[in-house]
Formats: sequence, structure tokens, C-alpha cells
Amino acid sequence: MELEYNLFFEMAAIPLDIVICLFIFLRHKKKTPTNVTLKRFAVIVTLATTVDVATAVVTSAKAAVPNVVHYIFNTVDSMLAAASGVAFIYYIYTYVKGEFKGRYIVVHILIIIDYILLLTNPITKLVFEYDSAGNYIHKELFLLVAYVFPILFFIIGSVYMFTHWRNYRRSQIIAMIIAIVLSGICFILQMLFFDDTLITFYIASIGLLIIYFSMETPYYEQLIDTMEQLQESREKEAVANAKANLSKEVMYALSQAIDAKDHYTNGHSLRVAQYGMEIAKRLGKSEKEQEDIYCMGLLHDVGKIGIRAEILNKKGKLTKEEFDIIKSHTIAGYDILKSIKEIPELAIVARSHHEKYDGTGYPDGLKGEEIPENARIICLADCYDAMTSRRSYSYPKPQAEVRAEIIRCRGNHFSPEIADVMVAIIDDDTDYQLREIDA
Repeated sequence: MELEYNLFFEMAAIPLDIVICLFIFLRHKKKTPTNVTLKRFAVIVTLATTVDVATAVVTSAKAAVPNVVHYIFNTVDSMLAAASGVAFIYYIYTYVKGEFKGRYIVVHILIIIDYILLLTNPITKLVFEYDSAGNYIHKELFLLVAYVFPILFFIIGSVYMFTHWRNYRRSQIIAMIIAIVLSGICFILQMLFFDDTLITFYIASIGLLIIYFSMETPYYEQLIDTMEQLQESREKEAVANAKANLSKEVMYALSQAIDAKDHYTNGHSLRVAQYGMEIAKRLGKSEKEQEDIYCMGLLHDVGKIGIRAEILNKKGKLTKEEFDIIKSHTIAGYDILKSIKEIPELAIVARSHHEKYDGTGYPDGLKGEEIPENARIICLADCYDAMTSRRSYSYPKPQAEVRAEIIRCRGNHFSPEIADVMVAIIDDDTDYQLREIDA
């Protein structure tokens, strides 16, 4: 039997898919919504690649195989292609939201239409058919079912990801753009010029590899562990109460729980909240905006709940690995607070309060006005308290030295406008009351 298709790329993708599946199942054993949808996505791509190769072999056999078998293989092949795109959407959604609630109506309508066309095709013959010699014949709706529907599902998932870009690092966005552009080019090339070369699921497999290694952050497993610890502790109860009531008293209690983990940050979150509120007031913010800033200050370090106390309280220089763990509190804080819809910037500030005006901060390397204003306010309030409080690595600085440092960092670490406001606040504080008094 002579094969009608070049199967090299698709066949090479099968062992790659199997390895990716094994790696994902062995590494991500915890049953979280994101893990479940990632595993489903990987399994469906693996099945689709395998069935695509088998379908090409069956199709090449022509009249040696009954037409009913041809129909079964090609129908299942096309259904799995569409399912791969839908699985991608579910994974992206749960990566952003942490769960999948509700129905993605448009996606479900599209895949129902796709499946109806495929399942009724043996009667309608609108997608493909086989003649008496077993030759595969494309019909009017072939391009729609074979290419448009699967590509459309991946576009929907990609659009959803890009409209929630704050959930990703810049490197992740770049990797995904490259993967999507290259995949699109390959799909078009196959559709227009290389119809006899199977590369569709080879590209999907490479996309799966890129998605996994670009989307799964170094903090992913640590975040899952953190959330499990929260569920088993009184701190989790405080978080749940904060989400339910958003009362200032609950937020204050939670901020105390956070600060209690670090022997050197007693009252830190409260002072940051107060400094941030004063900066907001002098910037002309409304009373409601000032109250929101106060809440953001109280919870800006909530992600530290999941960091081991021995790292937070370590005396001396941190190792690179330890500093990476410390930095992860911004991502963890975002994931903890992002479901609070009443004050959406709680999560944004928790994520971005260590960004620097010159773009050298973390976790996203935002620069200038890319950094949300409230995050820039809390950033300066946070740094001011660090300089005026006792820490494991330093003692409180004299007021004049703090003032000089803020001026020096104006325009690189701090927003110029906010730095000017903070300098004015310092100048009005003639008795140096704005500091950790018990230091």
C-alpha cells in the first residue's frame, strides 16, 4: 500500500505527546481545576495526533477498506481536532480564573454545529465523501470543518488570554504570540499548498509544549501548596471572611496574621496602608479612593502567607533561590485576591507593588505609566516603611537620609509625581512621627 500523505511530522509528534502527558501527570498530581484541564488538553492532543495518523493510513488503503470505516476514522479525526481547540479554551480560562464556572455559550454552540455536520455527513455528504474506488473527496463544507472550526477555537482561547494579559509575565505573552503566529502560518501553508503533508497536529503538539513550559510559572506548585495550607489554617478563614465581608476589621486582622510571620515587620501593612492613604489624599483622590488605597496597603503582602517563616526571618543575604521564593509573593497575592470583585485593584496592587518606574522591578517588568497608579503609590509607601523600620538586614534610617534616598530614586524606582508628594509629607513631619516608633 502506498501512502497518500507524508506522515513524518505527525508520527514524530506522537512520542512527544506521550512524554508531555506522562510529565504532566507525574508532576501535577494535585486535582486542581487548572491541572485537570491541562491534563485533558494534553490527552486530547495526543489522541488526535494518533487518530490523524491512523486516518491517513486508512484513507490511503482506498477500496481495500470499507467506506463505513473511512467515514468513522475521518469523523472521529475531525471531532478530536475541534475538541483540542475547546480543551485549549478551558485550560486558558481556568489558568486565569482558577476555576471553570458557567458556560462558554459561543464555544458550545460552535462545537455542537461542528459535530452535527460531522455526524450527519454520511447522509448529507456536505463535508467529505468516498467514491466506489475509496477515493477521499472534499465537499463544500470541508474547509469549514477541517480548518475553520479548530482554528477558531484556538483564536478564541488566545483572545481570552490576551485580554487578561495581567495574569502572565511578558515572556509568556511573547512565547504565546510566537507559537500562535507560527501555528497560523503552518495551518495556512498546509491548507493552500501542502495538502498531502500532515502537520496540523504536529503544530498542535509543539504548541502544547510551548504552552506548558511558558504558562506554568516557577511559582505554580508553590501556589497550590500555599492554597492548601490556607484551607487548613485560620489564615484561610480570614481570607474567606475578607472575600465575603471586605470589612476593614477583617482586612486588618489578616494583615496582622501576615506581619506576624516576619519578626521584623510588626505593623508594617498597617503603616503602609496609612502612608498610602495620605499620599492618595494629597494627590486629590476621593474619600472612596483613599479608603480603597488603605485596603490595598493592608493586603499588599498577603502572598507572604505561603512563604516559610525561616526565609522571611533569615538574617544575612538571601540566596537566589530564596529571593525567588520571596518574589513569588506578588503572584501568590494576586491569585488569592483576584476573586474579590468589589475592589479589583486589591489583586493588581498585590501583584505590581514591586514594579519599578524604570522597568527593572518584578514580576512583570512594567515600566512608567504601565504600572497602575495605585501600585506605584503602595510601592513608595512600602519602601518608605522599609527604610524607617527595623529589619533583619538594617536599622531605621534618619529622616534626612530617607528623604534624600526618595529624591535619588525619583524617576527610576519611584514615580516622580508620587515621590514629590512623599517628600512633601516628610517635610511636614517635623517630629519624625511617620515611622516604626518602637524601633
